[in-house]
Amino acid sequence: MINFSQYKHGNELLYTLYQADTAIPIENLMDKLHLSRRSVMYILEHVNQELSEKQILPVENIKGVGYFLLPKAKLGLQPFDTNTKQKVALYLPKQWSLDIKTMTQEESLILFEYIIITQEQTSINELMEIFQASRNTVLNRLRSLDLYNQENDLEIKVTLKGRIIVGSELIQRKWLLENLETILILLKKKNQFSCEKDISRELHKYEQESGNYFTDDARRILKYFLTWYSNRLARGKILEKIDKKISHSDRLDMLWEEKFLRKRGIYSLIERKYLSKILQIYAFSKINDKTQFYKKMHKIAENMTNQFFLISGLMPGIHHHMIIDSLTVHLVSVYHRITTGLKYHNPLLVRIKTSYRNLFIISRAAAQPLIDYLGKPVSDDEIALLTTYFGSDIRVDQMDDNMQILVVCSSGIGTSQFMLMQLREKYPQLLFTGPFCMAEYLHLSFHNIGLIITTIALEERPQKDIPVVQISALPTKYEWNLLDKKLLALGFTVVEYKQENIQQIMDLIGNYAKIEDANGLSKCLQEYFQTKRQTHWKMHTLFNSEMDSLLKYVTFVPEQIIDWKEAIRVAFQPLLEHHFVRKQYVEQIIRLNETNGNYMFLGKGVLLAHAKPEDGVLSLSVAVALCRGSVPLGNGKNVKCIICLAPINQTSHLDFLAMLLQHINEDDWCNKLYQMKTQHELEDFLLEAF
Repeated sequence: MINFSQYKHGNELLYTLYQADTAIPIENLMDKLHLSRRSVMYILEHVNQELSEKQILPVENIKGVGYFLLPKAKLGLQPFDTNTKQKVALYLPKQWSLDIKTMTQEESLILFEYIIITQEQTSINELMEIFQASRNTVLNRLRSLDLYNQENDLEIKVTLKGRIIVGSELIQRKWLLENLETILILLKKKNQFSCEKDISRELHKYEQESGNYFTDDARRILKYFLTWYSNRLARGKILEKIDKKISHSDRLDMLWEEKFLRKRGIYSLIERKYLSKILQIYAFSKINDKTQFYKKMHKIAENMTNQFFLISGLMPGIHHHMIIDSLTVHLVSVYHRITTGLKYHNPLLVRIKTSYRNLFIISRAAAQPLIDYLGKPVSDDEIALLTTYFGSDIRVDQMDDNMQILVVCSSGIGTSQFMLMQLREKYPQLLFTGPFCMAEYLHLSFHNIGLIITTIALEERPQKDIPVVQISALPTKYEWNLLDKKLLALGFTVVEYKQENIQQIMDLIGNYAKIEDANGLSKCLQEYFQTKRQTHWKMHTLFNSEMDSLLKYVTFVPEQIIDWKEAIRVAFQPLLEHHFVRKQYVEQIIRLNETNGNYMFLGKGVLLAHAKPEDGVLSLSVAVALCRGSVPLGNGKNVKCIICLAPINQTSHLDFLAMLLQHINEDDWCNKLYQMKTQHELEDFLLEAF
């Protein structure tokens, strides 16, 4: 809290602006302080007088945008911040000051575990002092920690000097890597952590030597991990053996790793291999594209994007090749995380699975080339990250490409891509390019750029006079409103309605009723029309009425079919006879399968037979055929169920497709499907499913 102003609500107002990264509209200040516009203006006037007396820069205002404090003003207010953080070492928990009452039980357990792993031994009194907690509270948490550790292959033991951790060094480090970001978030609320002084320079050297450059977030977390890791090695915690998958690295010389360890008195080859692998689990913004490993990942990225667009029937966007390159960079760290056995916790998982449900399900099916290469499944958290890449690559048909909007984001790859996906969803007619990290931004050409959207303060502004809007990586409601206003002011098309239309509606209402709150009504109407606007690939949790009639015909094929081409023709026969498709559509599907391989094969004996609408679709429809025996497709694949899909555009079939892929992903559902013995049984089963 800021303790500066003598006026009521003055400190609260200053603290709100002090914490904000972007300008705050006066409406938001009114809501925050529970005051009228006049009262807020009164406080602003007097607070600015107080700031002037202390020779601190005043609260600034951008007309139509909001109020903010300049960095120099925030610096001047630091001595009045009662929550000023003390600088402490990440590996010395005894220096910390935490409040257990502000944490959930899970958060406190993670910190308890971290402290006991990091220290040689930890007493109850130390934990009481660090967390400002009673003895009973600490003992309760320690008992809960025993249950927590059953999933981690770790154990807390009591000694005369305190609690110690029991478990292999490799497992302890694995736990830390999986939870480090959460730990940093929790600790930074009340502490500021220092890093080993040379690590930033050493990481920069690694980037130069390897040609692999980290994202801003990855570099920040790595600095903390390497500081902790150096202290760990200094305490003699050296790995004695390592798993073969962890010891494998596509970096052959490992000279940087050798120098890093030798400087700290460590000459272990095992530690060198370990460090080389760990450096590659973090997200890169750019990697060396001359290695064989990069080329392999690029091929997988191509196969995955092809699979996504072939399965979904959607069309790739104008930046398709750039997305493949970005996805390749991302797959490098995905590969190393999964082969190392590290669980990635995606903070966007729930939002993506609910708001973009169909897109998520299709992305999971499109990830099959990666799964085949890894030889093991990919978690939902990793699939959610892949979804952001595919989602930001979908073509938008009506796009105003007169001016581009540059997106600069320092956050992790997943958050950056999710932000870009949201921008393209909210403003489908605008052309966004990015996201770029700060290092990339400094080398960009600003030709044809009409606006820069950034999540960080830019070190350098472009020489051209290009407007800049700063918002957070996961924008709040008022930040979206701020962006709307800025886009409108710059002449970009923001929504499908015009501001004057709102006024016309209000005039009509005014002819028949008295409007008590004109501003409130105008705001509500704007929010209503924005809510009504749907984009062509927005995913819904519920299925629309069109879905009810999409499945037209079900066919049980009792006789054995040997030729897969004949099986496709048999499956499509009902749609042909009833004029849902033309014969040329079926023949095009066969040609595509011959040309492109078995990309229509979804696994578990299911073939999704489809082509483009213009290849001969007359009406949106689906037919399902189940063969009694397996039909050889080639390359060791066999088909029993053929899904005949006839799409009329990029969107109408997506709900059905998502539901189908979800069923195929369930082994029980597939087993029941293949147990059907008659036409009647098959109809009942599928009508219940779809």
